Amino acid sequence: MKRIGSLLFAFIALVVATVAGLGIGYLLWDQHPNWYAVDVNKLGPGPEADLIRYGRDLIVNTPTHIGKSATNPAMRYAGNDLACRNCHLNAGLQPFAAPFVSTFATFPMLGDDQVLTLTDRINGCMRRSLNGKDLPPDSREMEALIAYFQFVGKGTPDGVRLAGMGLKSIKPPEQPPDSRRGQEVYAKLCANCHKEDGQGELRQGGVGYSIPPLWGDASFNAGAGMAKTAYAASYIHDNMPFGITYQDPVLSLQQAWDVAAYIISKPHPAATAETASKLE
Repeated sequence: MKRIGSLLFAFIALVVATVAGLGIGYLLWDQHPNWYAVDVNKLGPGPEADLIRYGRDLIVNTPTHIGKSATNPAMRYAGNDLACRNCHLNAGLQPFAAPFVSTFATFPMLGDDQVLTLTDRINGCMRRSLNGKDLPPDSREMEALIAYFQFVGKGTPDGVRLAGMGLKSIKPPEQPPDSRRGQEVYAKLCANCHKEDGQGELRQGGVGYSIPPLWGDASFNAGAGMAKTAYAASYIHDNMPFGITYQDPVLSLQQAWDVAAYIISKPHPAATAETASKLE
């Protein structure tokens, strides 16, 4: 009974800390103007710096190292050739594009009424967004990713989710999301890059994509965060077309919801029962 009570107390404390952390993060928004201005190139030599650089390279060149087409068959943990940077823009340093700045400082965290470790969260992306399998927790790749997250979050307060983290809350649409309207918006504003068939553009002279596919076998699976209309709408509104930011959106809120509905209406790899039961 004492152990159960201790676990319950720890669980409640983690809930309180999570809620408080969100509020504190916004109070700190203007107190450190360079939270998202981290430069790996300034690192010196040494094994620790090498591990951090490898972590960033895994984010930017994911398919080369652990993708479906990785040179070493034993390293093909992902089930597609997407790169982490396809969603986590600027190697996880763009506000409201699912950045990594507060990631290390805010794990473990609560999700789906369970405590999730950073390793759990990374492997959630491996299974869903990359439609693959878990990285071994003791692998150099897992160590490198965590080292990179820790580096880009250096100096951020523990347990605080800084403003700009995750995705920006999006207002409900005035009309229900409509994939037919979304198709029209896609043709005008998205197809130029992602192509009419949604398959993006292959990277010239390398593995993976310069522009990622949005549906089909090479895309994220149905359990990924981007397969949720609200997630996709928020991301699209604040980050697309590529090059814009949440401060200068091109799409209206309704257009973002409609395009999200259109993309999600297209085929995606199926999510497994394990995938569906975990937080994206």
